[in-house]
Amino acid sequence: MYQVRPPAIGSGTAAVAISGAARRMFDDQADSARDPAYRAWVADMVRPYGLSLREEAFGEGLGQSYGHMAGVLIAEAVPADRPVDLLVMAFAVSDVMPWRSTASHLSYLCPGNPMAFAVCDCGTVAAFTGLRLIRAHAVGADSPRALLVVLEQSAIHHERAVPAATPARHAAVALRCDQAGAGLLDCVRLRAGVARTEAGRLLAADLAELSAGHGDVTVVAGSGLAGAVVSAAPAVAGEVIVASAGQPSTGVWWEVAGRLPGWAARGRRVLVADYDPVPGSLCLAAIDVRGSSAPP
Repeated sequence: MYQVRPPAIGSGTAAVAISGAARRMFDDQADSARDPAYRAWVADMVRPYGLSLREEAFGEGLGQSYGHMAGVLIAEAVPADRPVDLLVMAFAVSDVMPWRSTASHLSYLCPGNPMAFAVCDCGTVAAFTGLRLIRAHAVGADSPRALLVVLEQSAIHHERAVPAATPARHAAVALRCDQAGAGLLDCVRLRAGVARTEAGRLLAADLAELSAGHGDVTVVAGSGLAGAVVSAAPAVAGEVIVASAGQPSTGVWWEVAGRLPGWAARGRRVLVADYDPVPGSLCLAAIDVRGSSAPP
């Protein structure tokens, strides 16, 4: 049996930086979405809760496999000669291939056969938690090279127990982390039990604190913070980006992955914020992207 015990959260001492990124939308559907066994599995899972199946989703074969989606990004983000030691998979919507341990499958696909695990059942917090866990492993010169993969497929095959945002498309984002990247991960903050009426005030305070002393600041916010960030960000940031409302889990990270090369050309402090009203979670990550002209 292989066992590992990570250090306590926050004990990491080595630098963790985002050194590369990949992103992809997927318009095709997985064969497993049409498998009768998948329908039977979903029916078994929701029956105790009195939830109905969405028969049209099964009939149209909607849904994508996280193993397929992540596998495409791994091939792009992790060259064979630059393997990783740790892989964290973050998602909120369930996979359409539940009988496979996807994290273990991704370890098999990924150069380095890294230790791999999943973070789920916490909404948009999952990706921020993944980054926090990666930082927790950074304890010295031998800190692992890591890959965070954020995934969401858009097919919900059953009635929801509570209202929640549904992804518009199948999307995946991968962030490669090590000690040599341009995007130094300065901090990750997670707050739970935040009422919607309090989210704006707390966000404004965090943005003011984390932007102090920095001249070039970009704020990337999830759609749930659109109103709050329009009010608070202009006072502290020269650039404000609001992620697509259609991608609740990958939206802010889609923007980070796509804009990272541009930021690296000129240097920025990037504040990434998101809010999930269902658990009342307010998350924020600060990333210092060193410009190519900056001294080493």
